[in-house]
This record gives sequence, structure tokens and C-alpha cells, in this order.
Amino acid sequence: MTDLADRYGTRSSPRWLWWVVAGAGIAVGVAWAAWIALQPRPVSTDIYSYDVVSDTQIDLVLEVVREEPVAVTCSVYAQAQDHSIVGEKTVTVPASQEKIERQGVTLTTTERAVTGVVRSCEVSD
Repeated sequence: MTDLADRYGTRSSPRWLWWVVAGAGIAVGVAWAAWIALQPRPVSTDIYSYDVVSDTQIDLVLEVVREEPVAVTCSVYAQAQDHSIVGEKTVTVPASQEKIERQGVTLTTTERAVTGVVRSCEVSD
């Protein structure tokens, strides 16, 4: 009878090596994600409230939180029930000493909106 190791050969690397490599990869990925998530953001924004006034208008209150008194340019849009974009506007929130500031935005819509969404906000030049 032939020995199976002679016929098929033996493993060149130990089985545990792949578990160590996979564990190290996962640890690096989790550390990177945590580092990105904990970075301070110069500006954060959200829709504080909204009011659907009519089939062609929605009023939003944009809440801007910033650490430094910088001007911010935000793009907001209104969504219909089928998630289509029915109105959009770019607004500039001027620099202020207030850390939290709320600004009203009126959007004209092509059909009845059901919510408002912040697309993006960036520090103005």
C-alpha cells in the first residue's frame, strides 16, 4: 500500500496561518473604520423640521452645527412619495458665532412632497 503523503504531498503552510492573516485583516479594517468614524467633522447638518404647505411648496428648517464660525453651502431637496426628487435648492448659511443655527428654506416643488433631505453641506470658500 502507498502512503497518501507520498501520493498527494503534504501542506506547505500550516492551516492556522490563514486564520491569523484573516484575523489581522479584519482587525485593520475595524480600526480604520473606527478612525474614520471618530474624526471631527467641521460641519454637520440635518433637517430639523419640515412643513408641506401645498402641492407645490415645502418649508424646511435646516439645522447646522459647526465648531468654527464659517459659512456653509448646503444642497437640499424635496422627495415625493415615490422617492423622486420634486424640488431642489442650494442655500448658503452665513458665518455665525452660534454653534447651532437653524435656517428656514422654502422649496418650490413640481408635485406634492412628503419630506426634505440634505444632499450635502460644505464649508464655503
